[in-house]
Amino acid sequence: MGGGKGGTRLFAIFLAVAVVLASCAGQGTSGTTSDFRATGRAFVFGMSGDAAALDPWNVVDDNSLQVTQQIFEPLVTYDAQSFEIKPNLATSWQVSPDKKQWTFKLRQGVKFHDGTDFNSDAVVFNFDRARRTDFKYRNSKPIADDYDYYQTMWGGLDDDSMITKVEAFDRYTVRFVTKTPFGPFLATLAMATFGIVSPASIKADPDGWMLPGSNSAAGTGPFMFTVGSWSKDDRITLVRNPSYWKKDDKGEELPYASRVVLRAIPDASFRIAAMRSGEVDAIRDFSPTDLSSLKSDPRITLLDRAPNNVGYLRFNTHEPPLDNPDVRRAIAMAIDREAIIREVYAGFATPASQFLPPGMLGYDDSTRVYQPYAPDEARSLLNTVGIKFILNLYYIPIARPYFPDPKRVAELIAADLEKVGVVVVLGTSTDFATYRDEFKRNALQAWLYGWTGDNGDPDNFLCTFFCNMTQNGRWDEPNAERTVKLLRDASTETDPLKRSDLYRQASRTIQRAVPAVPIVHADVPVAVSRTVSGYFPHSKGSEVFTTVQIGR
Repeated sequence: MGGGKGGTRLFAIFLAVAVVLASCAGQGTSGTTSDFRATGRAFVFGMSGDAAALDPWNVVDDNSLQVTQQIFEPLVTYDAQSFEIKPNLATSWQVSPDKKQWTFKLRQGVKFHDGTDFNSDAVVFNFDRARRTDFKYRNSKPIADDYDYYQTMWGGLDDDSMITKVEAFDRYTVRFVTKTPFGPFLATLAMATFGIVSPASIKADPDGWMLPGSNSAAGTGPFMFTVGSWSKDDRITLVRNPSYWKKDDKGEELPYASRVVLRAIPDASFRIAAMRSGEVDAIRDFSPTDLSSLKSDPRITLLDRAPNNVGYLRFNTHEPPLDNPDVRRAIAMAIDREAIIREVYAGFATPASQFLPPGMLGYDDSTRVYQPYAPDEARSLLNTVGIKFILNLYYIPIARPYFPDPKRVAELIAADLEKVGVVVVLGTSTDFATYRDEFKRNALQAWLYGWTGDNGDPDNFLCTFFCNMTQNGRWDEPNAERTVKLLRDASTETDPLKRSDLYRQASRTIQRAVPAVPIVHADVPVAVSRTVSGYFPHSKGSEVFTTVQIGR
């Protein structure tokens, strides 16, 4: 449709700007790539928290995936500046006429960091480990997010999985069989969470290879994990893979950096101070209120990242009075999104009218607001239903791209709700992993969360949020069943126009039922030292540092 295409063009412009700015960041650097390697200078990246685990299949958060994608690679990948699918560990692929069989030719001569061969057996091993709960080398107890992405993106485990079989035809040919056609198959396969891990690493210690005391977490990526290099809640140091298969356009070996250090610095002000002092070379997840001072610092360059996220408020729809859609609707109408954007984001965000970012397939241009800001109407609606209650509202314990100051967002929402007669008690968790576990098992009444898209497809947003009707608030009303059917139908449809219409229908159903409230789409630039070049922010929210260089 016309409006959707316009949004896509805007999305592309954002990406183009990011590329230009990234290139400009390195104009002041000097020295050759070999000079950079000879210095042994590490590229140091400041994150808002530590990785939950080194197993890409068991994590979903940006901080964890920022680490794992340096080590492990998926079969296909995205273009550096877009979500266009590119070959990676697989060099080519074919799909059957019925769209249910995908055959991949694998890259030959690639070694895992432990010296073992990458081949079709390794691919089968990785997918069987995630898909089959009876797999011999599956971890015996849950780790971090417990295969959450596999379950969400591929429909579940065992017989519920969209993927029914992964089989090796020969050493470098592998075939995936799916129950039905799956529109975002390649886009999903390219996600960092499906990076291929050395079977030898997993077999050596199925329950511990992904934890800080790991003796081997081997992938095929540009950087390698070494024993003792993870200091929990402080830093993870990765070293250059000297046998990395990829080369740059001039035929030079990659990666350029000899080491990458990923530091966990939860306090945004401390991250910025570390950036200014030269302790770190790049940071993200800082407050937009710091943008003006960062822009004015001659030592720092801000690189734009195309917005591809949503921050939202979610409800436990089984806990009264949030089991009443009118109460949820009243809460949505009481929230002043524009005021939140002014105070927390310094204007560097847009109010969310739905759960998809503007420009994405299925975005409904006809929806201007999710629920109008109407506090008087919200108060009247609550009076009509005759309910007075205390709302326990929880906020994320660390900064995220969509909520750079979660506590302040929660305070502003609480103030809005108290104006319409709702008493709000704020709370949080000790750490991000605990917070996620609590809302996944429906232990919270209402909470702030959000999402940065991984693959450029609406399925990665809407189905991630709403297809699981037993967790994340247990929205299982009749409208939920209709929504899930629409989303499942959209995922098996391969015609983009038909898919788009199904996603718009799902968005409107969600809007009527209000199981959650979209708050904001945030701008999330990356701050880098002016000596840094080759850093290209990607819309998926994190990057591989293969081409990053630091000048003297």
